[in-house]
Parts: sequence; structure tokens; C-alpha cells
Amino acid sequence: MKYIAVVSDLIHSRQIEERLKVQERIKVIFQQMNKKYKELIISRLTLTLGDEFQVILKPQVEIFQFLDDLEYRMELPFRTGIGYGTLLTEIDPKMSVGADGEAFWHAREAIEKLREKDWNGRSKVFFRGLGSPEEEMLNTLLLLSDTIKDQWTSLQRETFHELLKRGIYQENFEQKSLAREMGISQSSLSKRLSGGGIKMYLHARHTLGSSLEVWHARTES
Repeated sequence: MKYIAVVSDLIHSRQIEERLKVQERIKVIFQQMNKKYKELIISRLTLTLGDEFQVILKPQVEIFQFLDDLEYRMELPFRTGIGYGTLLTEIDPKMSVGADGEAFWHAREAIEKLREKDWNGRSKVFFRGLGSPEEEMLNTLLLLSDTIKDQWTSLQRETFHELLKRGIYQENFEQKSLAREMGISQSSLSKRLSGGGIKMYLHARHTLGSSLEVWHARTES
């Protein structure tokens, strides 16, 4: 059986003030995420070395929604290595510390790749474990969508967060009702979405999650 191992580390973590308070806040966020995404998570989000954290996930479409939601809640930048593969250790549903195997080897390799080359800080997520050409295509789409996100204005980012809060993570949704809930006109919402390429971002990330789920199904069949 193959899984998704996610290994992340906070960027510029040494510059964070009141680190203990920040770590306590992160633990509360992890509790919220573990509850919200309990159908996706196999082994819970866990802080490991203070500035690093990890989780084991099912290879499902919600993976990138999970990562974006986590980034929104944490309000701290982090880089993420995603690894796909088997596990050697027994899975503990309560915590992912101590887990190891092919999935984690790939995740650590992916995060090291990001540390070596992050395209001037734009690339935040890298993937290992599928092999070419699927892996190359996936990482190219990750880079392109990360670049879209990196260029968002504060207003466009706020709009994306409004989508996340409502569980919207695909390009097709009811704009009229969302605009009403946000207290803005439909034309204003359309300008934010088109100006920031938010729907393109959602299309790319949702496609990536769907493709990964399909590739996994083929591998396990």
C-alpha cells in the first residue's frame, strides 16, 4: 500500500518572535486541521523539530486544498516536500513522528530539492515518488500555480481565503451568492478572480489532486 508523506518546514523560522507562543498556536491549528480533514489524514499533523512538521495522507484529490487551508490558518510561510510510496514502520494514527519508509524518503528528497532551488522564493511545494514523466508534469504545474499565488495582491489573497473558508476549491462555483456573502458586487468579485488568476490556480491544483488520485488507483489495481 502506498501513501502520501508530507514534510514541511517554516521559512525564516529564526526570525519568528515569541517562538513558544507561535508553536502553541500551531498545535491548536493542527488539532483543527486533524479534525476537519479526518477522512484524508492517516496519521495526524505533528510538530517534529520545532520548525518542522509532517503528516501522512491518503492519495486523494483534497491534498492541495489541505495544504492551502493549512497555510491560510498558520499565516506563516512554509515549504513542503510531498513523497509518494510505501511505509516501513507501523502507522500510528495519533502522530506521524517516527514514521519512515519510501514515502518519507521521497518527501525529504523533495524538500531538499526546494532548499536548493525555489525559483526566487516562488516555489513552495515539490513532489517525488511517481517517476517520469508524471512527476515532471506535476512539479511543473505546481511551480506555475505557485507563481500565480506569489503574485496575488492582498485583496486577491483575501478573496482566495474567503473561498477556502467556504470549502470552495474548484474553478466552478456560484459567484453571485459568494459576492453577496462577502458584501461586494459580483463585478468586483469577478475582477479579483480574473486579475489574480484565482480560477486558473484552483483549476491547476484541483487537476493535480485528481490526477494523483487516478495514478494511485492505477498503481494499486
